[in-house]
Amino acid sequence: MKLRPLALSAFVLLGLTGAAVAQAGGATQLNTFKDWNAFTSNTADGKMCFIATQPKDSKYSQPASGRDPAYFQITRIPTKGVVNEVSSIVGYTFGSNADVTIDVDGAKFKMFLDASHPDTAWSVQETEVALVEAMKKGHAMTLTSTSRRGTQITDSYSLAGISAALDAVTKECP
Repeated sequence: MKLRPLALSAFVLLGLTGAAVAQAGGATQLNTFKDWNAFTSNTADGKMCFIATQPKDSKYSQPASGRDPAYFQITRIPTKGVVNEVSSIVGYTFGSNADVTIDVDGAKFKMFLDASHPDTAWSVQETEVALVEAMKKGHAMTLTSTSRRGTQITDSYSLAGISAALDAVTKECP
């Protein structure tokens, strides 16, 4: 599980745009594929590629304020054996013992939390391949969790373009 935080740097880079992305760690946008963007970066650990998107809609169980941007991504770092690692920065601190669930067209997947990154969740390694396959075949995805303040949050994501984006980063980072 030590490899999981490596993907975190990709989210930081994604929060920037255009020339700022290229300047902040050398990330380069490969292309946009409908609702997904593909990036590559040279890191101390070798070449890293990732695709990312942001929610199309968010629903809250109570009024919420002060949320940072949310991102969902899939990362590849060939030199570290990282292939299609799924993670999400949600833009708020998770509640203690929060459950994080992804629903892809009715198929549910759990994510796990790491206390060292209180706003990030990673897919469970044993179901990661199935999750990515479901995402490639799916139409809609939601991520549901609870914030530290007790607000249940559901982010809705489009899966339009995910297969093309994954193909691009797979060619770039085989």
